[in-house]
Amino acid sequence: MVPTRPARRRSARFTLVAAAVVTALLGAAGPAAAQRAAAPAQPSGQPPNVPGLAQVARPAAARPVPLPRRSGTVKVVKPAKSAKAAAAAGLNDQVALRALVIGTNADDFGVATWKTTLDRVGAAYDVLYDATTPLTTSTLVRPDGVGRYNAILLTNSMQVYESNGSYLTGLDPSEWNVLWAYERNFGVRQAALYTSYGTWPENYCLTSNGETSVGSTPINLSLTATGAGVFDYLKSGIQIPLVQSYVYRTAITPGCGAEATLTNGSDVLGVRTTSTDGRERLALTFTSNQYLTHSDLLVYGMLRWAGKGMFLGEQRHHLNVDVDDWFNTSDHYYPDGHVEYTPGFQVSGHDTVNLDNQQVALRAAHPQAADFKLNLAYNGADIDPFAGSACSPNGGVNELTATSKCLKDNFRWINHTLNHPELNHTNYATSYGEINDNRVAGNAIGLNAPDSVLKTPEYSGLGVYNPNPNDDTSPPVDHGLTGSNPELLRAAKDLNVRYLHGNMSFASHVPAHLNAATVHPLEPSISVVPDWPTNIAYFVTTPQEETAFYNSFYGPAGRFPYWPANLTYEQIIDYEAGVALGHVSSGAIYTHTFHIGNVRDYGSGRTLLSDWIDAVMSKYEAFYSVPLLNEDWPSLAAYTTTRTAHFAQLGAGVDPVYDRSTGTITVTSPAAGTVQISGAQGAGSSTYGTDVTTPLALAANTAVTVTAVPHL
Repeated sequence: MVPTRPARRRSARFTLVAAAVVTALLGAAGPAAAQRAAAPAQPSGQPPNVPGLAQVARPAAARPVPLPRRSGTVKVVKPAKSAKAAAAAGLNDQVALRALVIGTNADDFGVATWKTTLDRVGAAYDVLYDATTPLTTSTLVRPDGVGRYNAILLTNSMQVYESNGSYLTGLDPSEWNVLWAYERNFGVRQAALYTSYGTWPENYCLTSNGETSVGSTPINLSLTATGAGVFDYLKSGIQIPLVQSYVYRTAITPGCGAEATLTNGSDVLGVRTTSTDGRERLALTFTSNQYLTHSDLLVYGMLRWAGKGMFLGEQRHHLNVDVDDWFNTSDHYYPDGHVEYTPGFQVSGHDTVNLDNQQVALRAAHPQAADFKLNLAYNGADIDPFAGSACSPNGGVNELTATSKCLKDNFRWINHTLNHPELNHTNYATSYGEINDNRVAGNAIGLNAPDSVLKTPEYSGLGVYNPNPNDDTSPPVDHGLTGSNPELLRAAKDLNVRYLHGNMSFASHVPAHLNAATVHPLEPSISVVPDWPTNIAYFVTTPQEETAFYNSFYGPAGRFPYWPANLTYEQIIDYEAGVALGHVSSGAIYTHTFHIGNVRDYGSGRTLLSDWIDAVMSKYEAFYSVPLLNEDWPSLAAYTTTRTAHFAQLGAGVDPVYDRSTGTITVTSPAAGTVQISGAQGAGSSTYGTDVTTPLALAANTAVTVTAVPHL
């Protein structure tokens, strides 16, 4: 039986919730996923992401088979010479900023891979399944003569699929020529996720150096000078771990118009090539899927290259971290498995100074994260109103308030309520008081947390709770946001709260689109912005405690066995940092959540939190050349509102058209709103690496024209 605990002390609820989620996901992932997960030392977090504390499993994906052998070449029809024939072929300088994904059928692995990146970015696209849908000129050209697409994205270069033991072609020669004529006449590039040597349907200038299946032991890919130009957001000296893939090792055919982009030793695994009729093509010679790190690293670059950097949406990389329950007291888990509830653990003045020192050290060690700053979610009931403002490098818990005042500008602060109660069923007065009184307590010592943001204790009040109020350990039920506490929402609205933290563990808190927020169905003035939970348990303070707890859940004898052997602390941090890298690589802006126990100086200034952050930053910097962004919560929340509006414009039918003759992009929409557009220069433009993004405010049916900034 779990002892009764004070309301302000952190409960173990989400530990158990997460475990239940993971168990279900493991069952869905199947034995293959567990087998691939058996190598925790594998680089880049490549085993399926199935950690325990409310993280989400990456489903197992079947490894695609080799492309079938097919000889011959589709004859390229020469470009039309007469004006009439050229018009029939669709010659025009205008193309919509929209991608066309061409796959064979719904089982084509490349469709989901392309769609994942397109959806993350917020790009406009269509999917054509050529096994059942013909490709015609009208597929590609609008009645007004404007090209429908500025990027052609093939799942594989052959478009061959298996049916009842036979291999059939998704595109016949006439359809290939319609596609090629469009690319040729409109100056549109083509990118293929997967190709082999050979000449069917056209020659990519590749000859065979052999082929192989790659499992969990990676082979490393390097960028050539050409590849470094295509994927310029990656480090030029990168080693990309290629796993769970079928690989064609190739060489460039001498005298053919092609350049290698990716190599493994002397083998070519990526190529940029120009066809005999002048079309630009980019291809990989290995399989990918949306759950693999090499896909995270490369597929965005292929999309960007195909569209010449011009598309709706954007991709940038963020690392944001919250530490919950500042000034409060936490339960404390010990390596022997017992939990201390009283007195528990509380941050000291020394831990606070050390945490600030760790921030400084992390910024110095990782220049790409030079602006990194932690968010501290505080409970003000334990603030000492009589404390001074001197830092206490050797001070205990009695010096916490004074040291926090001393270093208040070195952290960002978030309202986490005064007493940390569960707010699932509280009345208006209690809800109002918890929010407002915590503001008063924080402002009294200069914390100045933004009024617009509220993080409720345990994400309570947002429709996720156990129907039995006396059960504090069983997994809660997700009743949906309509099950939220209306009195909490009313109090939050009256106090000008616009954003409530949600939790990615709960389906009702997950937005429909990456980096968007969910407008609350009961109170549209408030949006829910989810956090990423982590597998560094809320009540552990040392490596020994974290390791014991983690293995008690996920080791072979654990409550929810997943790993075939217990992991060491170093393996846990490496794996969990790989999970976080997946979030960062996806472009997610959402914050990762930790707790006060995780900032204890467990020796030589090290903390569980700084160990994790350092590992995530190190993994990121091994791959990326662009900065690792870090926003304050008002900026983060406002960005999710921008993204929510952006996706609303996608649904409304926003129409951006690039005119290569004038070097402009003209955008219209049937509905008023805002949209992000990459590859465009205008008011409010911002840069990230070599990417330029402009937010456009649109009036209904009113054209806005901006300068195009294409990647050439």
